[in-house]
Amino acid sequence: MGIKRYHYARDVEEALSLLLAYEGRGALLAGGVDLARGVASEVEGLIDITTAGLDGISAADGALRIGATTTLEGIRNSREARGYLEGFLVEVLGHVATLPLRWMATLGGAVVSAHPWADIPTALIALGAEVAWRNEEREERASVEELYHRPFRAIFRRAVLTEVRLPAWSGAFAFEKVSRNAGDIALINCACGLGVEGGKIAWARVAVGATPYRAVRLATVEELLVGEAPTAELWAEAGRAAQREARVSDDMRASGEWRRAVIPVIVRRALERAGNAVMGDER
Repeated sequence: MGIKRYHYARDVEEALSLLLAYEGRGALLAGGVDLARGVASEVEGLIDITTAGLDGISAADGALRIGATTTLEGIRNSREARGYLEGFLVEVLGHVATLPLRWMATLGGAVVSAHPWADIPTALIALGAEVAWRNEEREERASVEELYHRPFRAIFRRAVLTEVRLPAWSGAFAFEKVSRNAGDIALINCACGLGVEGGKIAWARVAVGATPYRAVRLATVEELLVGEAPTAELWAEAGRAAQREARVSDDMRASGEWRRAVIPVIVRRALERAGNAVMGDER
C-alpha cells in the first residue's frame, strides 16, 4: 500500500477539507471493511471519520435517521431500529456477514461501496431510503435508488456521506436471501413491501438484487400487485412476473439460469410474509 499519512477528522468539515486537499489520493475510513480488502494504489492518506460526529440513530413519526458511521450491529441493537417496521431493518442486517464484521462495518460504508451482491442496498432501495452528503459547496440529498443511477463513486471522492434516512410506511416489508451459508454474500436477494387498504393492495415495493447486478425495483411487478386482493395465487403470479422482468447473468458464484429459476420463489416468499404481516395489522 502507498499510505503515507493517517488523519483523525474532528468533524465533517475537517474530513471534507482533508479529502479535497488530497485531490483523489485520500480515502475516508470508518469501519474499514472495504479498505481491508484493498486500497487503490494512488491513495496516500487515510482520513478516519469515526470521531467526526456521524454516528447515532433517531426515530420520529415512524421514520429513522441513522448516522453514516453507525455500525450495523449498533443499529441492530438499537431500540429505534427494533421498532422500525416491526424489526425489518434488524432482520436485514442480521443476514449481513458475521457478528465481528457487523461491529466494524458501517451503514454509510455499505451505501458508498454498493457491491452488487450486497443485501443492504436492496433493502434501502425497496424502502425508498434517502441519503445526505456534504461536498465543498453544499449539502445534497437523493434517494438511494436515484444515487445509484448517478456516478456515485466519483461523487464520494469529493464528498462525505453523513446520514441515511428511512421513511415511515403504513404497511410491512420482508427480506429473502439465498447464500451458501449464513454469513456469506448473496447469490440472490429481494426485499418486498406492501400496504393494504380496504382489503386491496394500495402500494407495493419489490426490489431484487445480486442478480449479479445491483438491486433495482421491478416496476411491472409492483403495478401487477396494486389494486389486487392479497392471495397466494397473486404472490405466485408476481413471482413469475419478477422472473420475466429481472435482469440476470452468470458470475463466479451462480449461473443466470439458476438465478432466474430462484427469483419467483424468493419473491413469492417475501410477498407472502409481508402480506401476512400487513393483513394481520388490517385485522
